[in-house]
This record gives sequence, structure tokens and C-alpha cells, in this order.
Amino acid sequence: MAGTWMLRDNDLHGPGTLKKWNGKYWLAYHSYPGDGYEAGSARIGLAWTEDEELLEWHRLPEPILTPEEGEPWESGGLYKECLLEHEGTFYLFYNAKNQTHGRWIEQTGLATSTDLVRWTRHPDNPVLRVTPGAWDGGFVSDPCVLRDGDRWAMFFFGFDYKKAQEGVAYSADLLNWTKHPDPIIETGQPGELDASYAHKPSVIAHEGVLYHFYTACRKPQEGDRTCNFFPEYRTIAVATSRELKEEQRGGD
Repeated sequence: MAGTWMLRDNDLHGPGTLKKWNGKYWLAYHSYPGDGYEAGSARIGLAWTEDEELLEWHRLPEPILTPEEGEPWESGGLYKECLLEHEGTFYLFYNAKNQTHGRWIEQTGLATSTDLVRWTRHPDNPVLRVTPGAWDGGFVSDPCVLRDGDRWAMFFFGFDYKKAQEGVAYSADLLNWTKHPDPIIETGQPGELDASYAHKPSVIAHEGVLYHFYTACRKPQEGDRTCNFFPEYRTIAVATSRELKEEQRGGD
């Protein structure tokens, strides 16, 4: 199980205050049916709590979205969720893959609901599609959707089966999206933390600065404390919307 998003205030530049619906906090997650690393086609569920400490959670008894009920583009499994509420409608963005083995394609879809239980997939899914032959020609994944003034911004990562890089798309209505053509965070130089992948966005605001956290990956080097089985060295990095002062960077 991987919990990825809690229902919160939509403002990209706000404090990200958690929102309640029907007196409960809500968490979107996905889970895998098999044993091992991401084994089987993942499904999406919701959990809720009335505990202000956010420690005691309860799950809806059935998944809200499954690959078996979807279209071929999502038949391989459903992943990273982004849940928001706008004008009485809940929007659930998620990325999905078209097959479980080989070189699959991941794209981003949308489902909507008015009660968090019954969900309807958008008829024009996927709402964010890969661009053949481009830096996002294999994946457009891990949506992070927030309100940026009079428009919506979706942060995502693109993958061309060589490098993963961060991108952004914009929408006026949460349904029709236009991608910025180039990555907004590119992979680093050889040997740097994000030389292979700069991906999986999480964006928050603090004191007027946007902090864009992402997973950075490179090939292992001597002295690395950990190394996963791909193999690669993987850690969390951050990019900011403007250069930080010394005190903001944690200096003396």
C-alpha cells in the first residue's frame, strides 16, 4: 500500500491546510495484489479518519478504481493519486500503465465523483498523454495538481526510457491540459545526484517560495550508504522557485 495524497486546500501558494468532508480527513492510496516489488496490477482505494492526530485510519471496503474496469491504456495497473475537491466535485488524477511487462507506457487519467464512493472516468482519458519521440515519450506520471491563480497546474514527470525529468501542464477547467513543451527540472550532470532521474514531484509553498521536492537517482558510487536492486543510488532533492538566502539554506 502506498498513501500518496490527502484532501487539502487547493492553493499552490497556500499552506496546504487539510480539508474535511463529512467530518473526516481523506487519504488516497494504491495497493498491489501480489507479493514482491509492485507485484500485480495496482488498484486505488480511499481511507478516512476522524482522528485529529491522523493515526487511526479506516478504509473503504472496496477499491474505488480498478484496472479491470478501465480502458486498455490503464489495464496494467493504477498508481500515484492526486485527490482534490472543487465546486462540489471531487477530482482524482492518477497515472496508469498499459501492460505489466516489457516496455509499457504510463499516462495520466481522471475520474470524478460527488460522494467519494462512486467514480466516473473522464471520457477523454488519458487527460495527459505521452508525446511520441519527445522527453516524455514513455511516461507522463505522478500528477501533482494545484491551483495557481486563475489556472490549474499539474506537475508530473516525463520519461523517454533513458531519463526521467519533471514537467508541468496547465488547465482552465481541470479537464483539458496543455503541457509546457520542455522539462522544468532536467537531469543533472554525470555523477550528480539526479544524473539519471529527476522525478516524482511534490510541491509546497513556504514564505513566498515554492519548494519542488523530487526523487533524484544516479548510478552507484563508492561510499554510497545504500543502493537498491536496479542498481541505483536514490535520494530526495529539492529545487526552489527562486534562489534562497543563506539562512534559508540552513547556513549560519
